[in-house]
Amino acid sequence: MHSENYNKKALIAALIGAAVCLFFQRFSIFSLFFLVPFGVVAYSYDYRVAWFSFLMAVVGDIFLTISTAMTAGGTLGDAVWDLVFFTVIASVFTWVTAPPPGFSRRIKGAVRLIAGSCIGALLFTVILFRAIASPPFSEYINSWINGLISFYRSSGSDVVQNALFESFTADVIINTMKSVMLRGGSLVSIIFLLFACRQISLFLSRLFHRVRGFGPSKTGTLLAFHVYPIVIWVFSAALFLVVLFRITGFQIPEIILWNILVLCVILYFAQGLGILQFFLARPLMPPFLRFFLFVILIVLVFSPVLNAVFFAGIILLGIAENWAPFRTPKNNGSPSTPGAGGIRN
Repeated sequence: MHSENYNKKALIAALIGAAVCLFFQRFSIFSLFFLVPFGVVAYSYDYRVAWFSFLMAVVGDIFLTISTAMTAGGTLGDAVWDLVFFTVIASVFTWVTAPPPGFSRRIKGAVRLIAGSCIGALLFTVILFRAIASPPFSEYINSWINGLISFYRSSGSDVVQNALFESFTADVIINTMKSVMLRGGSLVSIIFLLFACRQISLFLSRLFHRVRGFGPSKTGTLLAFHVYPIVIWVFSAALFLVVLFRITGFQIPEIILWNILVLCVILYFAQGLGILQFFLARPLMPPFLRFFLFVILIVLVFSPVLNAVFFAGIILLGIAENWAPFRTPKNNGSPSTPGAGGIRN
């Protein structure tokens, strides 16, 4: 009877998760969180329920996308690309949060997140370049530039500022977007999407006391995250080769190396956040001091110039742990070994 009730609840949860996912996807205000329902189902039930929810969402997305394209006059090509993107990103996220037993489950959560982000970033770049190449996109950029120039002219801006804005053209902005997205922008976007949705899913699952099979202390935190020591050599080599290929003008290897470099920076940023979280979570720290430091961190994050310095400092802190074991316990506990951790799933 208990098993039957659990199966009914799991089936209802899977269907609700798929429906909420499709609802979020269709409304731009919630579109960034369309993966969260999958994560909640994955952390509240087992992997079979999560993958069933994913399949139901794909079936629903096929029906909604085709029907929308037929009624709204959209092209079949756009519908296909939308379906492919949704299916790939949703399957990657489900694999990250609910890996099936066997080889996938033996892969650490951080590795699954990175591998899935690389796949998603490649597809996202293709779809973005396809959208950028369309005439409506160039028309939108030109309209946006003209509106911006008109606004600054009417506000009485100086001549230098007006000339600076007039130097912006649709081609300049589009080429800049392409360059940024090729050199790590797409990768950062997908990693942020997957990681943010994963953390929100964990928070909601814990809020309703539904997290299954995960330790309460380290799941979803960066306390135990360590970058493998060999990454520092990859980071150094990528940095050197990016400069070399930039000078020599070899764009394809430069683009690949930029993505490797950005990935290393993200890993060290995560490690730096883990160090910061380690110090803030120490039990001997007075509560008022912890609250004061938390307020300072919030101010630093939202200050336009200070946040860049703060983020750079976090990255350098993460890199420095290759030589200084910041998270070594002061008691008789064994020291943390770099390379032994990861985002635990």
